[in-house]
Amino acid sequence: MEIRKNGAEGKQPFQKYCNARVNLISNLDLKSNQHARAKLEAFAAMLCTEGEGRLYINNREVHITKNDLVVCSPGTLIEADDSACQFNICGFYLSKEFIEEINSIPTYLWNVRMYIDEHPVTHLDDKAGKLFCQYHELIASKLSAETPLKHHHIVTAYLLQAFMYEFHDTIESNVDAAPNRFTSGENLYKQFVELLIQSYPKSRSVAWYANQLNISPKYLSATCKTACGQTALKLIDRYVTEDVKRLLMRPEKTIKEIVTELGFPSISFFGKYVKKHLGMAPKFYRQQLCGNAENWDDNLKVL
Repeated sequence: MEIRKNGAEGKQPFQKYCNARVNLISNLDLKSNQHARAKLEAFAAMLCTEGEGRLYINNREVHITKNDLVVCSPGTLIEADDSACQFNICGFYLSKEFIEEINSIPTYLWNVRMYIDEHPVTHLDDKAGKLFCQYHELIASKLSAETPLKHHHIVTAYLLQAFMYEFHDTIESNVDAAPNRFTSGENLYKQFVELLIQSYPKSRSVAWYANQLNISPKYLSATCKTACGQTALKLIDRYVTEDVKRLLMRPEKTIKEIVTELGFPSISFFGKYVKKHLGMAPKFYRQQLCGNAENWDDNLKVL
């Protein structure tokens, strides 16, 4: 993350690095770094834990007090006012890889995401502020463990997902009072994502979803590209790979069972699909997720 301090360009830690997916922002004290400017490269959720001050988010002034939750998307420019900056912040800085997994959010989260883009600061009550800190401490303990347990990555991933859903519910009350301003294209995109979520096993064909929505595959892809920057096929592959990862996390499931459940034509085709989209064969991806899996499934050897 780039930091500009006292008018000079430089690099300075803005967060505590924990792993390739998640950084923890811990006790960020802007009292001693009063003229800091950062351009976020990923998603950030930060809670003011003490004091008050003034930030500029994308050149828009916002006042921050204790229990204010600041949520920012990649590319957001944050600058602290050096004359009014007396607060501490903790939170999460989620990598591009993690953002890739959560970018295509369910329809019922869409309103919240649109709201956050326009309203990056939400005030939490004391209970919610305490809960945020508890999540932060728990996830920090998992990520910083000297000897992580076998299912360390799975536990951390689910904790982060739980955190995001928890604070979706907190922010949702503010969204209810905000008017929806979705275009027809955005509404179509929402319908497509909802259909994608509800389908199981998921078709990997853009034409199938387009047929369900009574539109052409070309129009569906163009609409998705406009709404979220990615084609319909890219989104389909993302959701399918999430199903793949979820099932690979379950050691009792054989590869043959996963292939059948997800509707792949063969084990060989499944292996090629996983390698293309996850970067490695199912055997090695499963080992990466859950540790040594030599005793799980002999069928993995052929992949």
